[in-house]
Amino acid sequence: MERLVRLLIMAAAGFVPAGALWAASAAGHGRIWMVFTGALAAAALIAGWPDLARLPDPHSASLTLRFTALATIALAAWRPGPTAVLVAIALGFPAVFARELTRPAPRPELVRSVTGTTAGVIAVAAIGLWVSAERFDQFLDLAVLAGSGIAAAALGLGLSLLAPPGRWRAEIGALASLAAAAGAGAGMSFAVVTHWWAGAAVAAACAVAPGAIWLVGESRPVLTQPWRWGDAALVCLPLAVAAVPVWTAALIR
Repeated sequence: MERLVRLLIMAAAGFVPAGALWAASAAGHGRIWMVFTGALAAAALIAGWPDLARLPDPHSASLTLRFTALATIALAAWRPGPTAVLVAIALGFPAVFARELTRPAPRPELVRSVTGTTAGVIAVAAIGLWVSAERFDQFLDLAVLAGSGIAAAALGLGLSLLAPPGRWRAEIGALASLAAAAGAGAGMSFAVVTHWWAGAAVAAACAVAPGAIWLVGESRPVLTQPWRWGDAALVCLPLAVAAVPVWTAALIR
């Protein structure tokens, strides 16, 4: 039941970018609203990432991720676009290694610490794409498609819990989530006025993160323990990953 509740929360959170973009346009202060929303999402991701990735030195990882988040939000607010995110990643990567070098010896689980923190840097920096989104009209439509993909994927994974535990349940659940997301994107494309195949592609791409979380959760108890800070990262991670295919679709259109 707890795992199903987490998936339902992830499904509802999928529409956060669309809601934030709508509120930004309605309030007339789009940049300020998106910066505030992006900062909250980045804070939640930072709070839960060390727990989600099981990093050996959570304090060091949090410092690096906070630095990356500040750079991302500031650059995205100053000059919106992919360049801000790339610069934030370029600043975050050296910070990861600099912080690892300052850890006291013997630096246990060095590889896990470096790779896990580096992945967190990329996820936090991707939030900056949503901060930059309010200046593009087509982003509201694409954000709706992203939310549909994440929500359909999470609900599809939840339905697969009804299947008896077995060797292929994780794989079947992941494939079912992609199919559900593609179907939801194709159906939603008529509401946002785009080609059905484009809507299916964007929504399916945004479903990759929930599917990956599901596969990890089947191999180890990520989603079966009592509620903790790592769950905040579980909710925000699909939103961060979804920003990449949304930006790609915007550049292609």
